[in-house]
Amino acid sequence: MSLPFIGGGIASLAVIICIVLLSRKAAKKHFLELVEQSKTDFPKIEEFFSSLNTISERYISKSDEQTFIQQWESFYTEIQKRHYPSKLPDYEKIVFFLKTFSKINSEIANRNDVFLQKEMRESDSLLSNIDGKSLDEQQRKVVISDEDRTLVLAGAGSGKTLTIAAKVKYLCEVKHVEPKDILLISFTNKSAAEMTERIQNKLGIPVEATTFHKLGLDIIKNNLGYRPEVSDDLTTFVHNFFENELLNHPDLVQALTEYFTYYLEIPENMEDCDNLGELYELEKSADLETLKSKYDREQYIKDTSSEKAKKLTTLNGERVKSIEETKIANFLFMHGVNYEYEKLYPFESDDPNRKAYRPDFYLIDYDIYLEHFGVSNDYKCPWLSEVEEKKYLDGINWKREFHKKNGTKLIETYSYYTKEGRLLPELEKLLQANGVVFTPHDFTDIFETIYAKKSNKYFSEFIKLCCTFITLFKSNNFKPEQFEQMKKQSEKLENNFLYQRNCIFLDIARIILSEYQKYLTDNKSVDFSDMINDAAAKVEAGASIPKYKYVIVDEYQDISQSRFNLLKSIVTATNAKLLCVGDDWQSIYRFAGSDISLFTDFERYLGFTNLLKIEKTYRNSQELINEASRFVTRNPLQLRKNLISGKKLKYPLVFWGYDKEPYPALSQVMQKIISEFGPEKSILLLGRTNYDIEILKASGLFSVSWQDRVEKLIYLPSPKTPVAFLSVHKSKGLEADNVVLVNFKNDKLGFPNQIADDKVLNFVLTQGENYMFAEERRLFYVAITRTKNRTFVLTDNRSPSIFFREFNESESCCFVHIRQNNDESKTHCPRCKTGELLKVDHDGKSFIGCSNYPKCRYTLNNISILSSPKQCPSCGGFLVKRKGNKGHWFIGCTNYPYCEHTEQIKKECRYQRI
Repeated sequence: MSLPFIGGGIASLAVIICIVLLSRKAAKKHFLELVEQSKTDFPKIEEFFSSLNTISERYISKSDEQTFIQQWESFYTEIQKRHYPSKLPDYEKIVFFLKTFSKINSEIANRNDVFLQKEMRESDSLLSNIDGKSLDEQQRKVVISDEDRTLVLAGAGSGKTLTIAAKVKYLCEVKHVEPKDILLISFTNKSAAEMTERIQNKLGIPVEATTFHKLGLDIIKNNLGYRPEVSDDLTTFVHNFFENELLNHPDLVQALTEYFTYYLEIPENMEDCDNLGELYELEKSADLETLKSKYDREQYIKDTSSEKAKKLTTLNGERVKSIEETKIANFLFMHGVNYEYEKLYPFESDDPNRKAYRPDFYLIDYDIYLEHFGVSNDYKCPWLSEVEEKKYLDGINWKREFHKKNGTKLIETYSYYTKEGRLLPELEKLLQANGVVFTPHDFTDIFETIYAKKSNKYFSEFIKLCCTFITLFKSNNFKPEQFEQMKKQSEKLENNFLYQRNCIFLDIARIILSEYQKYLTDNKSVDFSDMINDAAAKVEAGASIPKYKYVIVDEYQDISQSRFNLLKSIVTATNAKLLCVGDDWQSIYRFAGSDISLFTDFERYLGFTNLLKIEKTYRNSQELINEASRFVTRNPLQLRKNLISGKKLKYPLVFWGYDKEPYPALSQVMQKIISEFGPEKSILLLGRTNYDIEILKASGLFSVSWQDRVEKLIYLPSPKTPVAFLSVHKSKGLEADNVVLVNFKNDKLGFPNQIADDKVLNFVLTQGENYMFAEERRLFYVAITRTKNRTFVLTDNRSPSIFFREFNESESCCFVHIRQNNDESKTHCPRCKTGELLKVDHDGKSFIGCSNYPKCRYTLNNISILSSPKQCPSCGGFLVKRKGNKGHWFIGCTNYPYCEHTEQIKKECRYQRI
């Protein structure tokens, strides 16, 4: 029985032995084949390292790296598939090759670092004497790096011009690049001339810096044989158009009037606020004077008769309590509905707890009262405390019943209409439903009387906004049909008010652009954007241009879409390497077409980028740098850099407060600077706009004269002190021993300027900036970093800039005569939460009122609360001593009967009687 089994086992064993012998034979054969193959692969591996070493003798750019990888990628894959055994002779060479190529990106990065260090040592003598100055390590790295696309973040006062000059010198003298092969671009004739003078006269290199303007013209001339006539007066055209041609365009007059009447101010959504005080703060800069008041005042001014002149001296402007009420008042006035604001109601209430009743609006010709109630669409007031909400809602019901009782007609509008963007349409329907007949005012009369004056600062700033929009529109090479696309884009907005606002602005801009294009055509000229776009199109179409090897751009943060298109077309056509130097923290020329996203998203538009930084500043103290950097980078889209300085100075940023007029504070600041630094040190006075020079003229401290079309200042108490006034925009790139910023108040034309930074510009920006006052934040950064020593900021204590709250006293920042908000010593208003309760004397009586009056009408009769306030634990009111019906004394709440909290009187109790 066992023999077959034994026989089968022997057979199986024989098969296994045969298989093993065959496998060994095959393995030996495969091994011998691999040995033979290695004779081919090893030389290739040696060639790989030789080639890698060869390209490592220079800086390996991304394109070099990609070419190298493509050259060796298939060989690397083949070696992986061969699975060479470890016993192969020189097996470690294969392992080293596989390891090196698998991490080839980091290997090349390491080799570039080695090259940079070696080249910096070998070029030390050159880099230690650029126009008599020695470059720091970051500057040297910029000079020697040779990436295809390089973006250099250069801080304010960090010596970027010196670095660019050194780059040109290095390319010509070390890399033997011909000067004609370098295209050096700056943004202004002045900066280009300064760069040329430095490189040609001081470094002896025949490279001439140019501007985008000249570059574009040269390209067109070389391809067409003539230079086009370029017009650069959009702002002048728009001013002249409004002054001379506007009345020929009634549709534009109507659009402008409606925009200023209803849409200049964007009302806040009350439901986004935690309390009323927060809303008051957001609306602090709002112009709450009604259109009727402005119109009446201008009519008085027109009439020079003595009788009217007398009345003028007693004419008080009509100001309402909120932006929403302003829009209601303006709507009534524009539609010819006579009204009286807060007219005393003719019937008295017998409720001793009710004050004299003054409804918001009284429609005189219809005997109708209009109240605007601050409630949400579910009839609540989430911005009020529970007890204040109940008091307010009870007040609404009382008003309704009081009108019913007295047979007077009450109509109502609500704050939630604003949230939903339908306040004006609802108001119109409400008035018509109640028989109110509209007799609209003439738009031309309103516009000419109130807005169409050179002295109207709001309108002048609006013209600037329109010019900025048109400049950006044309820079993007948009066509007129784009306006309709923008309107369709606005349809996605949930808020109808914002939709209507956008549409009206787009209508205004469309008409101005159309007239501007006619003007250019009639004068057989093009503007800058047209010319640059045309030059870019010609280069893309194959126009002949020099075969540049390097393109270097200074002040790249000022790049516009049209300039970018030209720049990219040149770099693409010539395969030149591109180096751009700038500081996104100083991108402040949106009005001239600059688009910051072309800087901050550099790699997105131009491919792999070597991001380098120059962070050592030679102008500002470290303390100022710390404060300024912290401020500007609150915007998360600003690129980060760690600026350092060898200078130390305590309190380089000084906020100097004033209560009424800035003139005494300005005088004190000037005296302080001269006494500390000497009369020979320069002082640069900065304004957010050119209008701010009026502060200096009115101060009596300066004489102002015109010299060479420039206003020249002399500081009368110290005539030899070098002083100058500039807008912050014009000060960029300049410096002074000390700086004074003269307008830092929360105002439409203050700092931030709340007209210039309008969201409508997002239509014409590559990527809209949604961070509030992003460009104004950068502008303030530019302002405070112009100084070598200190920057003094004149601060209106009554209405400081919204930026002010972001600063605290420290070794970097000093407050002088600033009215401090010491919360511990304040008694806060329980209604609005942010106001301070104060003693008010009126008509021989004293009572408690809120510092946010007239917006907040909270009052109490018991002034003793201010000396010993104690808050009610139930509702947030105040606990006071009260007398009960039976003659006993107890502690009760000022919000009674809404709050019935009581406490017993203790012997040591010091509560005041009510």
